[in-house]
Amino acid sequence: MSRYLYYFILVTMVTNLIASVPRILMRDSKDGVILSMIIAVIFGAILTIIVINLFSYFPNKSFPEIMKKSTPKWFYYPVLFYFACSWFAAGLITLTTYVFMFNTFLSYETSITITTLAFLLVISFGLFIKEKSVLYMTELILIIFLPVIIFLIIKIYTEPKLEWDFVKIAFTYINDYPSYNSFSASTYIFIGAVNIIIFNKYIKIKKKAGLKQFAILGIVGAFTLFTTYFIPIGFNGFEQIENLTFPWITTSDSVRMKYSLIERVTFLFVIVFIAVAFISLLIHWYVSLKLFESIFHFKKLKWKETNLTPFLVVLLFGLIALATTRVINEFELVKLSMLFYDLLPLFYGVLIVSLLTAKRRLKL
Repeated sequence: MSRYLYYFILVTMVTNLIASVPRILMRDSKDGVILSMIIAVIFGAILTIIVINLFSYFPNKSFPEIMKKSTPKWFYYPVLFYFACSWFAAGLITLTTYVFMFNTFLSYETSITITTLAFLLVISFGLFIKEKSVLYMTELILIIFLPVIIFLIIKIYTEPKLEWDFVKIAFTYINDYPSYNSFSASTYIFIGAVNIIIFNKYIKIKKKAGLKQFAILGIVGAFTLFTTYFIPIGFNGFEQIENLTFPWITTSDSVRMKYSLIERVTFLFVIVFIAVAFISLLIHWYVSLKLFESIFHFKKLKWKETNLTPFLVVLLFGLIALATTRVINEFELVKLSMLFYDLLPLFYGVLIVSLLTAKRRLKL
C-alpha cells in the first residue's frame, strides 16, 4: 500500500477523534457500542482492502476516467454525481463541526459567519492546486503535527486523573447487541482510503494489499476507536458522558502541562486538530470538485481562456456552507452526521459494484 493511502486514513481518523463520531458513540454507550466498534474495525479494514485492490486493476486512472471508459452515460453520470455529493457532505460535516468548536472554545464572540468565511477562504485556495500538491501538503501537515498529536495522546493516557474504573464500567456493556448507528460511525474512520478515486492517477499500487495491511489497519483502527470512546469516559465518568457536546475537548481540558508555555492542553489540542481538519476538508472537497468537473463542464463559461466551471462549483460550496453553519446547531449537526454515516454501506456498495462492473467490461 502506498504511504499516501495511509496518510488519507490517518487524516480521517485524527479529524474524527473530536468530531461527530465520539458524540454518536457516547450516545449509544448503553446500547451495544463496544460490539459495534469491534465489528466496524473488521468490516472497515476488509472494505478498505477490497477497494484498494480493485483500483490496482486500473493503474494511473481516476474513478471518472474508469467509469467513462467502461460504462455508458446513463450509468456513470448518476454514480459520479452521487459520489461528488457524498464527498461534499463529508467535508461540510467536518467544516461545520470545527467552525462550531472554534467559536465555542477559541473565539466565542466572533460571528459564526466570519469564522466560516475564514475557513472557506483558506480552503478555497487549496482547491485549485494540482493533485500532487495536495498529496505533498497532506504529507507535510502530518509530518509537522502528527508528533504533537502523539505527544498529546501519550500525555492524556498517562494523566493521573484518568480513572480506569470508569473504563471498566463501560466494558460491562460488551455483551449488548450492536447498534447500527455506532457501527456506521465507527466504520467512517476508514473512509480516507476511498480518496483514491481521484488520486489513483498519482498513487502507485505496486502490489495488492493483504493480511499485513489488514493487520495494520485493524490495529490502528482499534486503537483509534478505543481512544475515541473510552478515554473521555475515563476522565468524565460513564453516566455523564452522553450529555457532553464535545467530549474530547472537555477531556483535554482536564490535563495540564505545568512546565510549558501553554499550561492548558485544550488550546494546543484544538489548534493542532483544526490544522489537521483543514487538510481533511481540503481533500474531501478537492475530490468532490474533481468529480463535479467530470460531470459538468460549461465550455462557453470562460474568462481570458480560463474556464470558470470550477470557480462556480467552489462558490456554490461556499454558499451552502455559509447557509448550513447559520441554520443548524450542534444537535442537528449530530443528526446530519448520523444520517451520512448510516448511508456508508450504500456508499461502499455502489463503489465496489461500479469497479467490478468496469473490471468485467474491460476484461481485466
